[in-house]
Formats: sequence, structure tokens, C-alpha cells
Amino acid sequence: MNWLSENRHWLLFAGVVLTTLGTVGVAVAGVVTTLTTLVSGGPLLPTLPAFILGTFLLAGLDIVLAVALVAELASRASLPKSQRVADGLSRLERLLPPLSALGLAARFEPPEPTVEEHREELTRQYVEGELSEVQLEARLRSLLDEETADRDVPSARAVVDERAVAEADGDGGTDETVTELEVGERGRETETER
Repeated sequence: MNWLSENRHWLLFAGVVLTTLGTVGVAVAGVVTTLTTLVSGGPLLPTLPAFILGTFLLAGLDIVLAVALVAELASRASLPKSQRVADGLSRLERLLPPLSALGLAARFEPPEPTVEEHREELTRQYVEGELSEVQLEARLRSLLDEETADRDVPSARAVVDERAVAEADGDGGTDETVTELEVGERGRETETER
């Protein structure tokens, strides 16, 4: 199954090529048979509908495979990220709920800037004179606070598990490890109180 998903675009391409060739072949055979029947004076009714039906069925299958190929290639392409496009698509998805199944707004949504990118932007604004030194320091402090809040702090369960493992080993646990975990837990409790 993995091979099929990795090579789906090639399979669709082969299907498009084969159905295109089949459509052209059936259409040419139909035209040649029709001309031969007209020249020989035979009846057209038995042969003409079969070729027309065959041509339309193969052309329809060709169109379906071509659309599937374009959709597959579009899903594999790296699309430029734009908040404006993502917002427009999000509004469109709200207006037409079936479109939300495609997830187009999420595809165009730019990634959240990293802390380093935030710092670079603040530095650029400071150098260009958009921020004063006091504003820069305040924003850097708030960025640092957000960064430390995003870090994983061990939970109370992790502290208990750490102590249990240390006691089971007969080590009794080191005061330094327990202290670090307790400090982390206290910091997390303080942040939840805010």
C-alpha cells in the first residue's frame, strides 16, 4: 500500500496517457469505419453509436484521471504560505462548508514564527528606530517569559515516579534531582495561578 501512495502520481499519469491514446484510437477507428461504410454504401446505424459511446466513455475517464493527477500534483507541491490567502480561504470555507474538507486554508497558513524569528524582528525594529530601547527590552522580556512558559515542566506525577524509581534502586534519590523537579513543579503552579 505504501508503494501505491508514493507512486500514485505516476500511476495517474500512465492512466491519463493510456486513456488519451485509447480515446484518440477509438475516435480514429470510428472515423475510418464510418468513411469506409459510407464509401461502400453500408448501414451506419450498427457501427457509429458504438464508436461514439466508446469515445465519450474514454474521454470522460481521461478527464477524471487528469483532474485526479492535477490534484495529486498540487497536494505534493510546496505552496507559498500567505496569511491573506489563508484568511480568504477560511472565509470561503465558512461560506461553503464542503470546501473545508479540502483543508485549503490550513495549507496556505504560514507557520508560527519561532522565538529566534521574533527576536530578529524586534532587533530589526529597534535598529530602524521603530522601537525605543525600553520597548525593546520589555518585548524581549515578554518573549523570554513566553518561551519559558512553553517549555515542558515536569508534572507532580513525574516527581513521584522519579522518587519511586530512585527508592526502588536503593539509591534513595538525590536531593539535587528532586529539588530541580520540585522547583519546576512550583514554577508551573505559579504560572497556572496567573
